[in-house]
Amino acid sequence: MTTTVLSLQAAKSSSDRAVRVILVEDDHDLRQGIADYLRLQAIEVTDVASGAGFYTTLMDGDFDIAILDVNLPDVSGFELARVISSSKPMGVIMLTARTGREDRIKGYEQGADLYLTKPVDGEELALAIANLARRVRSAALSAKAMADRKDRIPEHAQERPWLLDLQRHRLISPEGVPILLSGREAMLVEQLARAAGATVPRNVLDTLFGNSSSDPESRRLDAALRRLRMKARAAGADLPLHVVHAVGVRFIGALNVV
Repeated sequence: MTTTVLSLQAAKSSSDRAVRVILVEDDHDLRQGIADYLRLQAIEVTDVASGAGFYTTLMDGDFDIAILDVNLPDVSGFELARVISSSKPMGVIMLTARTGREDRIKGYEQGADLYLTKPVDGEELALAIANLARRVRSAALSAKAMADRKDRIPEHAQERPWLLDLQRHRLISPEGVPILLSGREAMLVEQLARAAGATVPRNVLDTLFGNSSSDPESRRLDAALRRLRMKARAAGADLPLHVVHAVGVRFIGALNVV
C-alpha cells in the first residue's frame, strides 16, 4: 500500500465517508486526467468546467476540498476562493498556471489554503488533499464538540479572558481552546491586545502586511480579519473583533498576552 493511500485512509478515519472534492477546471482533458487519478486514490471527485457549474453543484453537495483553476470562462477562481472562505468549512487548493508572486499572494488573501502550479504531480496533489481534509474535518469535529459543551459551561466561565501565547503563535479562547496563528496574525492580535480595548488605527495594522501607509485599495487586513474569524468559528468560538469602518479595529473583551 502506497504512502498516498495510507494518508487518504487516515483522512477518512475521522469520518464515515471518503474525502470529497469538487474540481473546477475548464480544460477538459486536464480535468478528466486529474479526476481519474484522484478517483484511483479513493477520493470522491465531482468535476465541473465553470463557476456556474461550481455554484450549482455546491448547492446540492457537501465537500471537504475545492480545487480551483484561476482562469475560468465565467468567473475568476480567486472569487470562488473568497466565497468558500467566507461561507463554507472547506479547504481550498488553487491549481493554476499563474505562477507570479502577486497571484500567489492574492490566492492566499482570498482564502486559499494551498497554491499549487501546473503541471502538478498527482501523488503530491493527493497527499495535499489528504492532509488538508484531515485538518478541515478535525476543525469541524472540534467546533461541534465545543458547541455541545457550550450549553454546559457556567456563565462565569464566559468572563475569563482570551490569552495570546506569542511563543507558540496561538490564541486561546476563554474556554481553553487553542487557535493556531500565522506570524502576522500573531502580530495583529498582539497590537490589539496592547491597545487594551482601544481602537487600533487601520494604518498601524496595515504596516503589518507590508504597507507603509493606509491604502484604501488594500484588502490584506480585511482578509486577515476574515481568516481569524473563520479559525475562531472552526474552534467553536466567536472572536470579539469590532471593525470601525475607515478607522480601525478593536478587541472587545479581556485579552492578555502570556
